[in-house]
Amino acid sequence: MKFSMSKADITPQTPVFMTGFAARTHESEGIHDPIYAKAVLLQANKTLLIITLDLSGGDRSFIDGIKHTLEAAFGLQHDEVLINFSHTHHAVAARGPVDANTNSSFNRQQGSMDYGFLRDILVGIVKDCYANAEEGALLLGRGTSKFGVSRRRLTEKGVLWKPAYDAEIDNDLFVLKLVDQSNTLKGILYSYGCHPTSMDSDNYLISNDFPGKTNGYLEETYPGATAFFLQGCAGEIKPLKCAVGDDFISCSFEQMEEAGVDLAKDVIGVLEHKPFHPIQCRFKTILAEATLYMEHTPIEYFEDIVNNPAIGEARRRGAKRKIDLIKEGLAKDRTSIYISIWHLDDETRLIAMEGEISTEYSLLLKKMFPGGKTIILGYTNGVTFYVPTRKMIGEGGYEVDYHHIGGPFSGIFLPEVEDIIIGQIAKADLSLRLAEGH
Repeated sequence: MKFSMSKADITPQTPVFMTGFAARTHESEGIHDPIYAKAVLLQANKTLLIITLDLSGGDRSFIDGIKHTLEAAFGLQHDEVLINFSHTHHAVAARGPVDANTNSSFNRQQGSMDYGFLRDILVGIVKDCYANAEEGALLLGRGTSKFGVSRRRLTEKGVLWKPAYDAEIDNDLFVLKLVDQSNTLKGILYSYGCHPTSMDSDNYLISNDFPGKTNGYLEETYPGATAFFLQGCAGEIKPLKCAVGDDFISCSFEQMEEAGVDLAKDVIGVLEHKPFHPIQCRFKTILAEATLYMEHTPIEYFEDIVNNPAIGEARRRGAKRKIDLIKEGLAKDRTSIYISIWHLDDETRLIAMEGEISTEYSLLLKKMFPGGKTIILGYTNGVTFYVPTRKMIGEGGYEVDYHHIGGPFSGIFLPEVEDIIIGQIAKADLSLRLAEGH
């Protein structure tokens, strides 16, 4: 197996409107830490590419545009490329060349990175990867971390945005390490599901939040190695560091960096004390697309929100936009998400889904694929909207109705979206196993 890595600084050098928090009122005021585009190339029986971007997300136009570019330049097929976003709320989004894309929930008044600039950066670092591939090995280790906490507290009054310390979440911390022929550690790819929102809307400095500090600490600890954060299923997960008693706080820069170091130490614990299993690198890949459906909410529901002064201004603005969409006949009753499955060998798989995926999906899928060698990612190949489970839809709460109010949809997701997603994954995984002769 051959591998290589490359990265480039993509930090905005002028003030921008940051994505992630609607409460911000003006452009960024500087830079706390740089943000990066990184690439990992894996070459065995076929070539795989992982791109990580320290951005809030990307729309479908961006994802398709970049993948078409990589296919033309390097012959990489769309199923052989994963684009994973850290989902930092202290940077910008990635938007493609087509404005009227079908899967964008980003407010166009918020900032985005120039498509041509980012496209050229990505082509450049992938070109570097091809030029510098070296022989080595890929290994998998697994530990746990108590870094995150659910923000969905179930009460008699419904779901509240408060720390839910007892809620079941996916605490798996997977670490993929790349070593050269002399067994020198060259790459650290660690996956955990948690929103990079230890800081809140009061921060106006560009930052990758805790993953930036975690990456930096790991690279200081292992000189010559490059660290990659792979965002997991973080839909309702926040850093435990910003949960104080009965509420969440906006961490200071010092507290945010402490959180980043805490996660880095958990990764180091896996690297130093957990067994690592060599991956045989017999790659199989598939890219599926699941169509998801919404209810049709009457326009009167949104009119009541607009006319209720007790409801927050951001939510009322979203309801007003929704009324306009309904009147224009533009509210959508369906959308889709990309689902990628990579079999790295007979036992090790990576499932990556588009969207803000709930930790509950990660728990469900790991029950479906037992054995401790299935890595589940969200925020991959686009970040468009929250994807709740059937249980969450029944409970309600922010992750269920956020895009219902502010997004382009006709209503909340139907409960059957869980069945559709799980079914598509089961079908796609089976097709790969049958292709492998199992």
